[in-house]
Amino acid sequence: MSSELKISKEGLKDIAVTLDSYRIRVLVDAKQEILDSGIYNEEQYDQMLFKMFDEELLKYKLLNYLSNPDSNNFKTIKKFSDSNSIEIRKTLSLLELLRNENLIEVNKIYDTVEGDEKTPESTSFKDLVIEKYNVDPSKVKSVYEPVKTIFETHNCSGCGLCVGICPVNCLEVYNGFGKIDEDKCIKCGLCYFVCPRSYLPVSVLNMTQDKSSEIKNYSQVGHYLEAYSARTKLNDIAKVCQDGGITSTCLHYLFDSKMIDLAIGAKMSNTPWRPEPIILQSKEDILLTAGTKYVNNPNLKVLREFNNNQSILAVVGVPCMMQALLKSAVYNIGIPSLNQIKYRIGIFCMESFSYESLLKICEILKVNVNDVKKTDINKGKFFVYTNSGEELTVPIKEIGNLAREDCEVCFDLTSESADISIGSIGSPSGWNTVLIRTETGKELYSKLIKNDLIESKALADVKPGLPLLERIATSKRNKCTKHIDKKKDENVRFPRY
Repeated sequence: MSSELKISKEGLKDIAVTLDSYRIRVLVDAKQEILDSGIYNEEQYDQMLFKMFDEELLKYKLLNYLSNPDSNNFKTIKKFSDSNSIEIRKTLSLLELLRNENLIEVNKIYDTVEGDEKTPESTSFKDLVIEKYNVDPSKVKSVYEPVKTIFETHNCSGCGLCVGICPVNCLEVYNGFGKIDEDKCIKCGLCYFVCPRSYLPVSVLNMTQDKSSEIKNYSQVGHYLEAYSARTKLNDIAKVCQDGGITSTCLHYLFDSKMIDLAIGAKMSNTPWRPEPIILQSKEDILLTAGTKYVNNPNLKVLREFNNNQSILAVVGVPCMMQALLKSAVYNIGIPSLNQIKYRIGIFCMESFSYESLLKICEILKVNVNDVKKTDINKGKFFVYTNSGEELTVPIKEIGNLAREDCEVCFDLTSESADISIGSIGSPSGWNTVLIRTETGKELYSKLIKNDLIESKALADVKPGLPLLERIATSKRNKCTKHIDKKKDENVRFPRY
């Protein structure tokens, strides 16, 4: 618990509300069940409980502060941040929790900047308008419900993090579908808390990536520091990689230089073209993960194996996985495995398929899945290359109905929440487009160049370059917006971004 709390009438009120918090009470009541499951030991349990207590206490302190009628704008929120010695983005993340618990309403006000023939019209953040509802927090039904509701309403990203952190091992995600063991579930809501599709404070994630104290409008590919087109110089990787091999080369360097102990990625299972998570233990394992997998794969579920195995980790994953990891870093409640992740390597992703949908695509192309050597999505087509050298294609628009419905609520093409994002859109054939998003990603990329592991060019110097990437990213955002609007019209649950 915080040692800096001043015991006052208001301070005691904040403590009382925190102790009555659903999230705290459930963890206290279910302590023995959590320890019996063996996912977390008692020391880890205590660490998580008290870290969550501190977070809840600060949240309710902010709620109490908002009772002042003059504390309903961005300026006063900054004052709260300064008085509590926290970053403004931390306070904004707490506002998002309060909003999602139906205790406050938050609206952003923007100024419109007129454009001209050369510069399009734009908007810039002006202020916040915050309304505190006149309700008792202890009498508001908690939003921290099991992610069953996310599964059942076709909003699940299939990232697997709920499985990876569940304290009683009652969740499973397989082939893009989640299920819950109701008999085991303690309804602690941790799964809902970390889920990128329950609620996602996008502006806070962007500020965290940017290390900014301002709410900004970012480009259609998110915040980034530098953009490159690159390909590996390592022959073993070049022979098996999907495009430029940069993801595999990142892992090769990290293992070779002992910057990480283990990594999480995806490999093909014994079932042809059905991927499964893998814990990479050395650079020799990297070749097992080469190539793009278009069937949904819950990489993050294996995080549960690291709670009692102190390691420095790198995680390779698609946008929803990077969102889940960054959201968990913003709302850090001391989950052991999450705090071991040092590198977030994001992959571009438009959508994913169930395994059954992949088989239907093979059926459309009249090819046996056992004969497939490589798959690719490029230039609006789904490509299948066979072991006999055939190249088969089908327009994406003809198989779009086979993609996971859940993926339609995702706006992120380029893994905006990663340290370094890697894909093929915008670069020539055989090359990767690389977006450097954080100082961690920048340092890693510079090491690849310094050690002569890659060939690198500025993305601005290649064709089709950033314009194509931004255009496709915009298309995905627009598609997401339409799908969410449809869910709103039908009064169906949708992610709150």
